[in-house]
Amino acid sequence: MANRFFTVLVIPEKTSKIRRWVVPSWIMKAGIVVGLFLAILGAMMFLDYWYVMNQINVNNDLKVENRRLRQQVQIYKNKMQTIEGTMDRIRTFTTRLKVITNIEDRESLVQKLDQKLPDSASNVGTPANAKSEAGNEQVDLDLTHFYETANQKDPEYLRLQREHGELEEMFRDSNMNTLLVEQELQDLYELLVDQKAFLSALPTIRPAIGYFTSGFGVRKSPYGAGVKMHEGLDIANHIGTVIRTTATGVVKFAGQKPGYGKTVIIDHGYGLETWYGHAKQLFVKKGEQVSRGQRISAIGNSGWSTGPHVHYEVRVHGIPVDPLSYILED
Repeated sequence: MANRFFTVLVIPEKTSKIRRWVVPSWIMKAGIVVGLFLAILGAMMFLDYWYVMNQINVNNDLKVENRRLRQQVQIYKNKMQTIEGTMDRIRTFTTRLKVITNIEDRESLVQKLDQKLPDSASNVGTPANAKSEAGNEQVDLDLTHFYETANQKDPEYLRLQREHGELEEMFRDSNMNTLLVEQELQDLYELLVDQKAFLSALPTIRPAIGYFTSGFGVRKSPYGAGVKMHEGLDIANHIGTVIRTTATGVVKFAGQKPGYGKTVIIDHGYGLETWYGHAKQLFVKKGEQVSRGQRISAIGNSGWSTGPHVHYEVRVHGIPVDPLSYILED
């Protein structure tokens, strides 16, 4: 038969009096059950306390992370605003250059660049701004860590995620605008270089100091009766007076030419040539590169000449034109 009672004895160490209790078995069993329940409850309370404390630490870390990310987002917003302001000034300057140079816009430029535009994550940053690129990568790592640890329903998380998306869009727009401005400036640079070369090829100065003795056009022939077309400009001065090239170019001919005597012919490109005849002495040779104002010969009286002077011609695609239409000096 099962025990109906349990006896509990308490035997003191120094006294001889022994305490004795008789406990029914059901009370003993109930006490064991209650003890197990309290042990389980205590373990659950301890685990819950540990979880709550851990969540508090995580929340504190997230608050610190959120505060740091907000600061970084604000810093990059300020930087983007500065970049956009700079780009606006560059665009204004580019527009002024386009007005000055009359350059034509490329109709398909935006479409072509948009098709070829790489993703902002792989295109933002160049070797010239490696520090910015490293900063961007650090922000991406921080945000990735934040996304992995933050609650998806956290309003702060959603706000930072939205701001991060706005920054990505701003980077993409700035990158596209940079490529557009770069292409426009490249076009302007090429146009200005070509215009500079063209302006340097224009014969805008006098070939020599002296007096105009004969102009361009029909005149009476100095060697007989009748009239004859004079295809250049005659400037008279003492023998040995320096003759200078009137524009930048390459010496096409340097030597004796029938009628012209000692002559220098310079090819300036764009179909322009200048001729310098009746010289006494030549200082350049064929194939030599010369620049405007450089000494090329000296006034003489060679060839068919009635006195010391330089016969100066300007030819456009082989056709003589009036040199005075190019000379800008008084």
